[in-house]
Amino acid sequence: MILNCGAIHRINLSPTTGREQRGMARPCLIIQSQMLQNCGTAIVIPLTSQKPTARFPLTAHLPSGTGGNQIECWAKITQIRVIDESRIQPELIGQLSEEELKPIKRALKLVLNL
Repeated sequence: MILNCGAIHRINLSPTTGREQRGMARPCLIIQSQMLQNCGTAIVIPLTSQKPTARFPLTAHLPSGTGGNQIECWAKITQIRVIDESRIQPELIGQLSEEELKPIKRALKLVLNL
């Protein structure tokens, strides 16, 4: 499967433990570099439609229509994780542009102290 940075796919995040984001088929944002294309894994950020109490940089707002995704959602920056490609459903929900990815990248830099 070809995974592009900024793509939104439904991903099976279960099983989980503790405070990890749960969901049998939760929308997630692919954030890995193209150079990791053939690793068999993907780096993702889960998305939620529930308005969070945490603000930027812990979450990043994606208004309805962002990247073609019709649902207003928030990227849960602190829930970044690596998943096996077999968890990814192939149907593309949306694709964020480089401009739309800027707040996500900015939040990642702050949260990960890069």
